[in-house]
This record gives sequence, structure tokens and C-alpha cells, in this order.
Amino acid sequence: MNKQLLNVIERAIRSDDQLFSLNQSWTYLHRQYNIGQTQGNKLKVTQQDKDDLIAVVKHETGVDLGQISVTDFSAMHREAALYFALDEKIAGQSVKKNRLAIRSLTGMALKINGLSYSLPVRGYMDMALADITGTAHNCILLIENYRCFDSLENMRLNLPDQYADPLVLYRGDNYYSEKTARQLLARLNLPVLAMADLDPKGLSIAQSFPHIIGLIAPCLADLEALLKDKQKANPKLYGKQLVSCQNTLATSPHALIRQLWDMMKKHQAGIVQEYWLQAGYVLVLHSLDAIHT
Repeated sequence: MNKQLLNVIERAIRSDDQLFSLNQSWTYLHRQYNIGQTQGNKLKVTQQDKDDLIAVVKHETGVDLGQISVTDFSAMHREAALYFALDEKIAGQSVKKNRLAIRSLTGMALKINGLSYSLPVRGYMDMALADITGTAHNCILLIENYRCFDSLENMRLNLPDQYADPLVLYRGDNYYSEKTARQLLARLNLPVLAMADLDPKGLSIAQSFPHIIGLIAPCLADLEALLKDKQKANPKLYGKQLVSCQNTLATSPHALIRQLWDMMKKHQAGIVQEYWLQAGYVLVLHSLDAIHT
């Protein structure tokens, strides 16, 4: 019995109504549990039927709808949900809620909360935002795509000395939330270097992060060559994102963003950052408020 059915049942038992549209959910409940009487395209559900539904839900899921609402589960972690239900997956809190994926550059220590950790070459630390109180790193390298975050040893980074030992932070996905990453950036208040896809959406998001000072990418000559290469440049990214991003990029307060936007418009294409993993590309810091040549 899934959440959709539980919601349908709860709305019914908390309602004074007895007639409900005979939709897919009510058809299933009628046939599976002999609930209600059909009246044309309606199902009549008496008080006894509603009591029977409460008993069925209790038997099949462990949830007592007389004591708890389905909406109460939305704020629960899985272990908390087990106090009220047989299936922990009814909980609404994602497993990775308020957690972050962090690491250091390959061969360097991860320095968090006054301690230093040596990580495997392709390892990272999963931590709760609430447990990160500080870092000895003096900047943050924010990486958009997991493949690049995971494979830093395959990248040739040429960073200025003052930014050569960053705390590396994964921007997020369906498991790690970008919102949580933003909260860490605001809390640590350190210069942020962003490694993003060089497409309209990637640029638009990158410039929106707090304390952003620049983008990590190949030199402009290499980017120009990539955008010209029809085997590598992606016109679909550009076309799909154009309408929603063009005004933001055209009016960006940052010289670099406007410069990269002009390059994208010229070639009507974008480049994903996984190309930085290919041999030959040296990644440099492009200052956000400088014109690059």
C-alpha cells in the first residue's frame, strides 16, 4: 500500500463525505478490500467502510491513521518512521538530507574541525552540515559534476599559490543537496572557485554562489577550440537553456561571465566539464571580474 493510497484513505476517513469519484485508487480499494458500494461513477463509503479502511491500513502498513497523519512522516528520518510504520521508506526525509561530500586535492590532507585526514586517491568524506565547524583550508573548490569531483587525480590543476590547497566540495545532485552546499559556503565565508559546465545554466548558477571569485577551466584558447569542435561542443545544451538564461548572462555584473557568454553565443554551443578529465587540458583560475585573453 503506497503513499498515494494512504493519502486517499486518510482524506476519506477525516471527511464527512460518503460519495467519492470512482477513480483508480477507489476502484482498487473497492475490488481489493470490498470497500464501499458503487453508484454509477461514484463509490459510497460508509462510516463502517472508513473504520474497515483504518483496520486494513493498520494491518498492512502498521500505520494507525487514528493516531497519526501521513503528512507527519514527511519530517521523519527512516529510523523514526519505524516507530509508526512497518516500512521505513514512508519517511519523507532523504537519507542524505543536510549532508555534504567533501574532500581535498589528491595527495593533500583534508583539514576539518581542527583535524587532518588522509583520504584515498578517489575517496571523500560524507559529513552532516551541522558537524562542520571550521576548516584550515583557505578557499573552496566547488565542483558541479560528480565524475569530476571523484576523479580529481586525472585533472591538471594549475592554481595560484593562495588557492592551491582548497577544500573540495561537491555541488550536489538528487542525494546531496545544492542548498546544503550553499549553506556551507555562507557559513565558512571563504573564497569560492567554481568548476562548472560551460553552458548557459552552468554559468548562471556558478555566478550565483556566495563568495565566488572565479571559474576553474582550461585557458580561453582551449575553450574556443572545444566550442568549435562539433564532436565535443553540445548545441542542444545551448538551445535548451538559452531562453531561461540569456538575460541573466547578458546583464551579468561579471566580465568573465559576459565574455564566456559571448563565446557561447558565437558558437551556439556549450561544453560539459567532463572534458577536463581528458589528457592535455590544463585548468587555470579565471577571475570573475577580469577580461581574459
